[in-house]
This record gives sequence, structure tokens and C-alpha cells, in this order.
Amino acid sequence: MTYLSRPIAWQRQRGAVAVEAAVITTFILLPLFAFILFFGKYFWYYTVAQKAVHDATLYLASAPLADLRSNNATALSEEIIGSGLSDMDQTTLGTKGVSIGCFYRIPANAPFLSLFPCSTNATPVVVRASLSMRMTDPFLSPITGPTVGYDGLDILAGATMRYVGR
Repeated sequence: MTYLSRPIAWQRQRGAVAVEAAVITTFILLPLFAFILFFGKYFWYYTVAQKAVHDATLYLASAPLADLRSNNATALSEEIIGSGLSDMDQTTLGTKGVSIGCFYRIPANAPFLSLFPCSTNATPVVVRASLSMRMTDPFLSPITGPTVGYDGLDILAGATMRYVGR
């Protein structure tokens, strides 16, 4: 037996590693890569939504009391949230729900705060803005949507700040 000859069993296994690599790449790595892209997009959307809500709450916290009572501040804070979300791909987002409210101490010596719309005559103690929307999943929604009812992930963002305006 010379050094150049190989056993017949070795010759039959030529290319087996290439086939295994192709199977692993196709069935494991590609779906994993797709989910990494989807969750990366989800966390980017969440960060953008949280920043937009934070900016709107920051404006509300320092808005003049007259604007707060006349609902001008509420309308402007909704515009701030809308402009913050304008960079997102609107085709993958579901309905957006924006909620803006103020916490008041009613009566003045109450130990707790009550949430009301920001158009009350009292001075708010805390202001809050929140946003809820749904990001559709392009990978699983077509498969599970009709049977399971899963059509995406919810994005919930909110911010609360003490009112400092006068």
C-alpha cells in the first residue's frame, strides 16, 4: 500500500462536508439572519418611537399653562410625535394610538394623582404622553396570520415628566 492511495470509504465521502454546509446554511443560518434583521428593525423603530414620545413630553412639561388649557400644547405634541415617526416605513406599521394626559392633584390636598385631559383649569403636577403601534412581521405574518392570528409585534413607548411650566 502506497501513501498516495486512499481507502475506498474515504473516496465515497468526498463532498459530504460541502453538502452539510449547504444544508446548515439554508435551514439554520438564513432564518436566523432574517430574524436578526427583523428584531434589529423592531428595536430601531422602538428607539425612534421612544425618542418622539420623549420630545413631545418634554415640550408638554415646559408648555405655558394657557396653551395647555386651550389644547394647543396637546395638538403640538401630537405633531411632534408624528414628525418623529415620519422616517419610519409606514407600510410595516399598523394603527398608531397617541395618548396625552395630565396628572392633577384633585382636591389640592389629595395623597394621589388623577389622570385627566390637559384642558382642565387646574395646574397639572405631571404630564404624560404614550404611543402604541404594531409592526408587522414580514416573515411569520403570512404563515401564522390566518391560522393563529399573529400579525406582528406591538411597540409601546411612553414618557412621564413633572410639569414645570407656568
